[in-house]
Amino acid sequence: MGFTLPASYRATVLSYPFEPDSFADEVMLPNRLDAVIDLSGAKFSSPEIGKPFFIDSDGGEEMYFVDASKPDSGVLVYEMKTGKHRSLVPTCAAYLDHIHTIHAEIVADEEADRQRKLNKKWWQFWI
Repeated sequence: MGFTLPASYRATVLSYPFEPDSFADEVMLPNRLDAVIDLSGAKFSSPEIGKPFFIDSDGGEEMYFVDASKPDSGVLVYEMKTGKHRSLVPTCAAYLDHIHTIHAEIVADEEADRQRKLNKKWWQFWI
């Protein structure tokens, strides 16, 4: 019951663009076979989606997938609570850009927290 993965997804995992143990590796696009295999047990079907192939989950409410029946599938979101799906981005390249944007926001937030701690006054113990 195998199938060929979309070329863009294969190219991404064969030349993985993110650091091990990064936000991307943990949450948005795992580079670990066991994590991808675990995702394959997701129960989802839709007449619009030929072969859903789950590439990750946010850990709770949403799962991300591509339609492996389409050579250039974008990344879609499966909403676990509603059972519905929607398009997230039109291409795998756009998904990588999406991950980079989220990663940059996380880094900026961490730096802002660090700066806040460095610059707080002696009496500001709640920050």
